[in-house]
Amino acid sequence: MKKITLLILVGLVAMIAQAGVINSDKASKLKAANATVKAEGDIVTPPAGVEEMLYTFEGHDTYTNKDKTFEVFVVLDNNDVYIKGLSEYLTDGWVKGSIADGVATFPEAYMGAFEFWGDVYELNFDGAEFTINDDATVLTAANGYTTSVEGDILDEFINVTLTQVQPEIATPATPTIDDFTEDDYGHYVRMTIPTTDVDGNDIFAALLSYQILVDRNGEQSVYEFTTDDYLFLEENMTVVPYNFTDYYDIDVAGRQVYIYGDDIDQWSAIGVKSIYTVGDSRESRESEIFWYQLNPTAINSISVNNVVETSYYDLQGRKVDDNATGILIKQMRMQDGTTRAIKVIR
Repeated sequence: MKKITLLILVGLVAMIAQAGVINSDKASKLKAANATVKAEGDIVTPPAGVEEMLYTFEGHDTYTNKDKTFEVFVVLDNNDVYIKGLSEYLTDGWVKGSIADGVATFPEAYMGAFEFWGDVYELNFDGAEFTINDDATVLTAANGYTTSVEGDILDEFINVTLTQVQPEIATPATPTIDDFTEDDYGHYVRMTIPTTDVDGNDIFAALLSYQILVDRNGEQSVYEFTTDDYLFLEENMTVVPYNFTDYYDIDVAGRQVYIYGDDIDQWSAIGVKSIYTVGDSRESRESEIFWYQLNPTAINSISVNNVVETSYYDLQGRKVDDNATGILIKQMRMQDGTTRAIKVIR
């Protein structure tokens, strides 16, 4: 069964990622052990210029026997309705339905391809019916739906409810870099990216992204994920969505990301910031940058004399008293107006 195969591979990927091991042979070996599925179909996309609205998904996963909550996007266009994110295997895949008499009917449809460690899988939506309320703010499907690859079920949900939410713009809490490690294969960074704002309120992961920065002796630049280095990217990236993974170098939520560069030994620090983008206008706010010092003696090392204000936050991004204990983020505002954030344990 392909579902079992994929879940086993997901577990294997997680174990390998935790071990910090990566090499070019890994993908080849997994690919050789797994047949590539080839199929064709027309990918559903909503019409241009129609707003994507954020909905909260709640449903019961009958395979794992667990309730799950995540975020999806819905587009309404007259009597047509489009939903993106119903598959956990292809979070950017759309399905299209038609509304009549309070019911949105989604036929069987091709959702698109997803790549898993070098193998391409063509995902199909197996059809569903959602009841829809008068203002289309709630869609429910008691019988749920499934997705499949060549008839083998992947996603399988029942008691599904989609509820529209109205996100407000917020400044995301400062992320942290927990570790920057070198092994026999390269460098990797492990991060914690809170899904809260600076006041500790929950924000939506689907609207959150992060950006990695590099400090070379005082000169700061944005790190670019290129298709030359990252084998399973389709295009270069400088901003990474929170939920994005390439199943190889980049883990969901930035839990572990491989870093490539010929001059890493010359980096003074590596940084990360969160970006929260809301609404059709794409209004964004950015967190403070968290800097992880790679060379404490570099000329850009933090000097106490340059700090004009110091604040402390917990790992959920909530401001705490200066005498708080535990694992904290120490945020320092410098004389030149910039800020630095480091993790402290006390």
